[in-house]
Amino acid sequence: MLTRCWHDAEDVPPQTALTDPMMRPLRPGEVGVSFLADGGEREILPESELRLVDRSIQPGDFCKRTIDDVQSGVVTNVHVKGRMEHVISGELVEGWKTVEDLETRLDAEIGDYVVYDDWIGQVIELFDESLVEISNGQLVRLPELSSRLSVGEKGTDIIPPPAGSMYNLFSFFGTGGSRPDSVDTVIDVKHTVYAIAWLAVSQMIDPTAAEKKTRPQKLWCGKDVENLTMVRGRSDLEMRVGDRVRLKDNTGAPMTKHRKDDTDATLEVRLFIVAETQTTLDILWQDGTKEAVRSTEVIPYLNPDEYDSWPGDHVVWKGEDLKRPAIVQSVNASDRTARILLPDTGTIELASVLELDPHGTSDMGAVYAQSASEGLGVCRGDFVFIHPIGATNGFEKPAVPRIGEVEPWVRENPIVEGQLGGWRKEMADIGGAVAARRASEGIQETPSMNHPLQWSGDFAWLGEVTDLNLDGTVEITHPDSTVRIYPLERLTKLYDGMEQLENDLWGDDTDSHDAHSDDEDEQIWSMDENGVWKPDLNGNDWEEYEDDKMPDENDSMNVDAAGWADDSTDISMGEPEVPSHAVPTTQATLQPPLEERHTMNESPEDATLTWNRFEVLSSTPHDHTFISTPPAQPSKSFLGRLTKEYRVLSSSLPDTILVRAYEDRTDLLRCLILGPENTPYEDAPIMIDWMLDSNFPHSPPIAHFHSWTNGNGRVNPNLYEEGKVCLSILGTWSGDRDEMWSATRSSLLQAFVSIQGLVLVKEPWFCEPAYDKLRGTEEGIVNRCGGPLFLVTPLTLVMLSRLYNEKAYVLSRAFVRRALEVPLGGLDSEIKWLYYQNHRLEKVLRDARALIQKSKATPQLDTTDSDLAVPRLTAGGIITLERTLNKLQALLDNNLASS
Repeated sequence: MLTRCWHDAEDVPPQTALTDPMMRPLRPGEVGVSFLADGGEREILPESELRLVDRSIQPGDFCKRTIDDVQSGVVTNVHVKGRMEHVISGELVEGWKTVEDLETRLDAEIGDYVVYDDWIGQVIELFDESLVEISNGQLVRLPELSSRLSVGEKGTDIIPPPAGSMYNLFSFFGTGGSRPDSVDTVIDVKHTVYAIAWLAVSQMIDPTAAEKKTRPQKLWCGKDVENLTMVRGRSDLEMRVGDRVRLKDNTGAPMTKHRKDDTDATLEVRLFIVAETQTTLDILWQDGTKEAVRSTEVIPYLNPDEYDSWPGDHVVWKGEDLKRPAIVQSVNASDRTARILLPDTGTIELASVLELDPHGTSDMGAVYAQSASEGLGVCRGDFVFIHPIGATNGFEKPAVPRIGEVEPWVRENPIVEGQLGGWRKEMADIGGAVAARRASEGIQETPSMNHPLQWSGDFAWLGEVTDLNLDGTVEITHPDSTVRIYPLERLTKLYDGMEQLENDLWGDDTDSHDAHSDDEDEQIWSMDENGVWKPDLNGNDWEEYEDDKMPDENDSMNVDAAGWADDSTDISMGEPEVPSHAVPTTQATLQPPLEERHTMNESPEDATLTWNRFEVLSSTPHDHTFISTPPAQPSKSFLGRLTKEYRVLSSSLPDTILVRAYEDRTDLLRCLILGPENTPYEDAPIMIDWMLDSNFPHSPPIAHFHSWTNGNGRVNPNLYEEGKVCLSILGTWSGDRDEMWSATRSSLLQAFVSIQGLVLVKEPWFCEPAYDKLRGTEEGIVNRCGGPLFLVTPLTLVMLSRLYNEKAYVLSRAFVRRALEVPLGGLDSEIKWLYYQNHRLEKVLRDARALIQKSKATPQLDTTDSDLAVPRLTAGGIITLERTLNKLQALLDNNLASS
């Protein structure tokens, strides 16, 4: 089975890659493979040596016919048939088998849901008792924590080397204390102890009664197991390659016999392994058509666009000034439009997908933080609780809450002072005692869990989402196979416990304060007279002032203010504030005051921006992101470094970046970056607030991006809607050592210019790590879930990048509107000068309308468009853009009328 592909975004915790050689970064053309035989041996192989035979795809997964297809589909059901072979002898079973030919699995595995007394829980650990046949034919009972072994596994490492009490167990169970150096075979595995994390209680019972229901015990064994009921979803019922299964009818099927002891009694093994599968998928395409296809005829769609939705999905329709819940009826993926049902009026509207939010990323997420991360509505395959008739989940549609909390004991450290600790030690002690008793009494069978009785109605409070209807209702299949339809507001999602533990493994995002370089021996960089950063062979220009070398408080330090308006300016270091008169403003050329300059521009728009690029204002604006943070008490070394930073900013900022500092808060700054030419951000104002903590410059500056997308998604992969700026130099993204923040070779100017030059680029789609690997590739690549070796062509990458550029362009036009409608503290006069007096707004309108006209007249690209960042727009992009242009035109008209 294919497990990794070279083009995937690395989804393994970094420490794993260091300790596991099979998790090393893959080279282009390599894939990671796990073999079913040979004990699951793993290898890294060239993809050219592989041939696709099947794909394992589950209900709720997304797929496409080809990588070039803009339309995608959602899998609504799967049908699997498989070929079996005996798990030990390898003898084939005749014919194909389906799930109807298999016995129901009796034992719960790790990750399975179980129910007891109105509680639902999840198996998180097992204690197993394996029966191992060694070379002399003897059977050895091997009790151990964790589900390590499976029936049919063979090898010389099945039984661990004798050590401590384990040696006595070997002796007790019949090996006589010796370990022949030969191949052992696992012929049976029993789960004797279950560790269960109880997640949540039924929502059907009265809340007062629910509060009194204490969580059941965490460890289950013996007869207690028979009080549990195992609950499985559709994906758990279908067979997969490698599954161990039993047939309902064993007539003519192979088996093996194994001698139990010195008598003639034998143990018969009638267990089989799924050696090959063929999977057929029921697919609902975005345009509403349905189709049954082989899984090898589609490719998994692992990274859906943030605007992707499918029929039946609950979304929020976000126009310029309103938000309304809606249900998707169909999607035209080529035009990027969708037909949506508005439940409040019962009408169907045509909307741009750029105005649809399928994930709850708007301000709704601030109110419903827990559920927002899971998106709006529910998905096929979700397990949900049902609320009583007349009751709701308490959330406003289409938001759906999510409940389920892993208990603290689950997260206890497994090893304490070299030994098992906490509940794992308790579990191992119980398992060892059970194993000793079973061996002394010759017990082979173990108690089994219950299974829901079909059509009994016993589980009306719990179910799995199996379909989404176009009227917004949801089809739920209950554990007893009963199928019912419910309104969305009566559902609450179950937060899977294994998912919670996986999130723990990843931990929080990188701490922006820690991800920087402090190497004292690193190369020192400085800026030359042309504003270019180069290695400084003469020393450290950013060398920090030491307290004992600082000038007297009554003295002043003359700063070489090259490029400043007044070379004789002194900067007093005796006060924590930096007076505004001490730091001159920066202009492209010497200019009159701003209000006078506004009247001097008579051309439609000036090519040269003549404005103050850097200024220190008297007070911090109230809309600054960090104004409510406690101000840092600047040290003399902090102010000394800040003086140098100000000097560089005052002389070296490009004329498309404005920076404002503040007398009352030396730790805060604000910058405005004008989107570069021939990028999706051209002419758009990008505003970022900055904070310097008390450890600056040893820690990087902290940035907050002002996202004005109205909750309609990111305008750039590196600029998050919540304000995060993802960049190596800021410590918010991993990078090479020379890309990280360094106190000796990094500067504020470098951070500002990096955003303009590395983030606001012509092809921002390739800023995504997973996609950057594909830039310029023409060779075929294998998808994560298997081949065939489908070709990702340059044309495919151009199409995907183009669609992203369209989104970024349309959304960033709305940035212009936002900046003109809501005054930007400390920059409002500059904004109005730029877009009104400098006629930049007229250019924005003219360029956008020309693009719309060209897109309608000749939708297909031609050779002259190859160098354009946004050569054409889809119908959906035009719908959204025209709404914004109408607002911008009204702003321009009002300004002309008032002037």
